[in-house]
Formats: sequence, structure tokens, C-alpha cells
Amino acid sequence: MIKKLSLVFISLLAVFLFTGCNSNDEAATVVENNTNFEELKKQSNKTYNLKTTDGRVITLKVENDVLTSEELKGKYVLLNFWATWCPPCIKEMPVFNKMYEKYKDKFELIGILFERDKDAQELAAFMEKHNIKFPITVGEENFRMAKAFDDVNKIPESFLYGKDGRFLKKYVGEVGEKDLENYLSK
Repeated sequence: MIKKLSLVFISLLAVFLFTGCNSNDEAATVVENNTNFEELKKQSNKTYNLKTTDGRVITLKVENDVLTSEELKGKYVLLNFWATWCPPCIKEMPVFNKMYEKYKDKFELIGILFERDKDAQELAAFMEKHNIKFPITVGEENFRMAKAFDDVNKIPESFLYGKDGRFLKKYVGEVGEKDLENYLSK
């Protein structure tokens, strides 16, 4: 095992020593990035403190495709990035409400609002109109998490984790009721 690790280390070292920038443009790109150290440190932090509309904080840690959270331990977790103006997002709300109620003992769904500066009263009215039963999170932490989660930029986009915290499936677009129930009914 030690020999294998040594061989890997030597191979990586050789790659770094014998490769360099292909052009001046690549080097300039690095210089143009003005991100300070604190911002880089914040982006690399894999712990997310998501603020819900009712004032709670849900703390999640995601590393190596494993989600850990004291509040959500032992449950399937669906992280759903969505927006109030998105028709497919609205269309999947009844499915989410149904699954959330049906499997509430072993399933947690977190709606991660992908809108900046959404008026709190407008959001509350939207949640009431669509009878949203699951927690909705708001704030800048949602966007930091979206960036870390494969740079979410199409919504709805959802990530399903198993009871053991391991990543199971990524959904781009609507989450199908039958597909989700196949996981939750186990």
C-alpha cells in the first residue's frame, strides 16, 4: 500500500514539474481573479447554515458526496433548488407536499430558494397559496451552496441523499413522483 501511494505521489510530482501554462492568456486569467483569501476560504467550507423562512437554521455538511446533519440523521434528504417564477418548480410542489407528508418519519425535503432579495411577504403568500409543508431556505448561503453543488444554474435542480447520507441521484428538471417514491418506499 505504501509503495502504491509513493508511486502515485511521484507521478503527480512529475506531472506538476513538467507541465506549465500553455499561454500567457491562462496566466493572465489567474491574475485577473481578484478573489481574496477569505472569500476562497468561505467557498471551500463544506458546511452550510441554511436559514428557513420560519427563523430556524438547518446545518448541513457535504463532503465526498456524503451529507451529514444532526437534524436530518437517518432520513432521506432531497435538496431542491427552485424559484417562485419557475413553472416546473411550481408544478412539482404538490408532489413534494404529498411525499413530505406520506414519508415524514424518514424523509426531509429542503426547498432552497434560488432568488435574491425575495420579499418575505410575497414568499409567505406563495407558500400559503401552494400549501408548502416543507422548510424553505432563504439568503446568500443558498447561493454559496448552489455554486458548490455542481454550479446549479438550471432550476429546478435537486439532489437526493440516502438515509446513510450518501448521494443517490441528481435531478435536473422536475422530480418524478414514481421515481422519488421508489427510493422512499424502501
